Amino acid sequence: MTLYGRTALLDAVVPSLVGLQSRGAARLRIPGGSPLLIVCGGGRLTGKTALLKDLSDRYAQRLPQAYADLGAADFGRPGLASVADETTANASGTSDLLFYLMDGLSQKPNEFGGKLSFPRLTQGLLAVTSWQSVAVQPAELPAARRRLAGLLRESQPDLQERNQRVAGWIRQVTPAAAAGLGPGVGELVAPLTDIVTTELFGPRANKHGLSWWAERRVGPQGDGHSQLTDLAMRFRGDGGDRRRAEHHLVAALLEDIADHYTWLRLKNRVPRPLLLLDNVHTPLGRAVLDTLTRVWHDEPARTRPGIVATALAEEPAVPGSADTAPSTRSAAGPFWRQDRPQTAADWVLRLPLAQLDLDEVAEMFGADRPEPGTAHVIHRLSAGRAGVAHALVQAARRRIRLHEPVEHGALLDLPIELPAPEDGPTLPVYERLLRLLTPDGETRERLAYYTPALDDAAAHVLNAGYAPRHPGGEPVEGAAVVPVAGTRSLLRQECWDHRPWPGTDGPFVGHPTLRALLVHDLRTRTGRAVEAEEWTGSHERLRILYPTDAAEPHDARYLHHSLAIGDTDLVVRALLRRLAGQDAPGWLAALNLICAAPHPPGNAAEPATDPRTAGGDPVRQAVELLVLNLWLQSHPLAHPDQQKINSIRLQLLTLAQNSAVGPQKVFYQAYEEWPQLLNRWLQAPDLPNYGESRT
Repeated sequence: MTLYGRTALLDAVVPSLVGLQSRGAARLRIPGGSPLLIVCGGGRLTGKTALLKDLSDRYAQRLPQAYADLGAADFGRPGLASVADETTANASGTSDLLFYLMDGLSQKPNEFGGKLSFPRLTQGLLAVTSWQSVAVQPAELPAARRRLAGLLRESQPDLQERNQRVAGWIRQVTPAAAAGLGPGVGELVAPLTDIVTTELFGPRANKHGLSWWAERRVGPQGDGHSQLTDLAMRFRGDGGDRRRAEHHLVAALLEDIADHYTWLRLKNRVPRPLLLLDNVHTPLGRAVLDTLTRVWHDEPARTRPGIVATALAEEPAVPGSADTAPSTRSAAGPFWRQDRPQTAADWVLRLPLAQLDLDEVAEMFGADRPEPGTAHVIHRLSAGRAGVAHALVQAARRRIRLHEPVEHGALLDLPIELPAPEDGPTLPVYERLLRLLTPDGETRERLAYYTPALDDAAAHVLNAGYAPRHPGGEPVEGAAVVPVAGTRSLLRQECWDHRPWPGTDGPFVGHPTLRALLVHDLRTRTGRAVEAEEWTGSHERLRILYPTDAAEPHDARYLHHSLAIGDTDLVVRALLRRLAGQDAPGWLAALNLICAAPHPPGNAAEPATDPRTAGGDPVRQAVELLVLNLWLQSHPLAHPDQQKINSIRLQLLTLAQNSAVGPQKVFYQAYEEWPQLLNRWLQAPDLPNYGESRT
């Protein structure tokens, strides 16, 4: 699958880090200093994992590499046991990860000269995991040191006899330590045994490794065996001691990698290894990235691997045509530093995952020819998220290949087949996307239920009547009540950015893509009831939160909910009264918020679609036509309808001609600009209001 918007990272950044073009065999000159650690951030379904998988494929069999998903219990490798937790004495998530990375980097690529070996790291990990599975008494400390030294010491001159002796030691030690080993480490005992037997305990590697540990000064004094003993004891200490021990282990990994790059290999531009770390925003990911950056900062500059990580992060503002902010699409070097920055964090270069542009979405269709505007609808609906756009395009292409029309209004209901090897029923594309964006079913249902809310106060009102339900619709007995603050916190944690609408701090679910999918889900489910009672009831409960003036509601939030249940006559009368206030910017801001109202289910009471003459009052007719056409034009799946846009233009002109000088100028500006913006696929509530509201 082609990755869009990733050119800079794939063709410039990563080749610079590893010294090898992503395509072809050209080796690149490695600059002096140390490479930056690259962290690519984006929201759900922005293609974070796909990016790392593509890098892995590009460099397969060409240089040593290892991929790990730090958000998965098995690091993304099926069959691997869960990562150790903090209660395990002789293992941690970081030590498990180092076992895993060492195993991957030790595999020799076909087109790479030599094989990486890890004597220092293996000595450290073996000391940590196999020294003592329980706490040692002070009187037993000398004996414990001797046992570790006996395990690590190269003492037999005959190679075969030495290997047999070491293998025997390991067979004795690992079963005894198995009770203390964290889950996940046991899966890597066999690879570790092979590495130790064939590489670590060669005389030269063993000697150099112990010399390096002797110089680490993990403890105040002693040789390499003593330092490794202190490492194992520190690993079993409190959180700070364990983090310092993990710092030494990560340093050992980097030193072993650097040791491979002799003067001759550097002259021959042998490529560097590539570490691919997914989901570094998770607790383990943050800990690992923090340790890596500190080691990067504190240790002497040596030959370092290229590291590319991904993290869940808030998306930048939608870029304009002149946008030059660094991203995976466009990033200027250098990606190395010759100097030592002031802080460890300065070693990290954060590159947002670029949002797809319209041409890239259109290119996804390949040779298929969709209905005009389909690519534009998908681009706007997806907000440039690669995974969302890809799913919508695939659903549309499937329809095209069946020679069936793709109606924009039915786009979210198109079926989509699950990719191999996933198995399950064919789902509407909106449901498939929601399952990926919000995997927890109860959270997904609760978010959909809160979607009508324009602020936290409204969400509290809805929460009072919310009851979790089983997939069949039956209420879940004894279900815990999740506070609104907890749901708001979840939205922040999941990096769903908050984009306030005019006249409100909301809506509660503010990201346009997630909101559109949840509204469609809510409309689909509530539409199954008679006259969509749940939909209507929710909006009726919410609108009474907002103040009214005598018999007419003036608060735009009240009118927003009124339009969502089809009460257009009330909306028109209220907007007519607001015109008397001579606050044209405030009036246009209110119109924006009102016409962003969700459209009711098909079986709800439909609003009037023909304007009422109201005694031939041209202003009332203009307001009614303006509301109806702008509301229809602002549906998430609507395409620019020239007839509706022309009507909107005409009604704005009517308002300008029937206004005083100050408001006339504002309405006339809207008359000139709003049709152009609507034709460029902009919708309410994002149309300009040309000034500050006085209310």
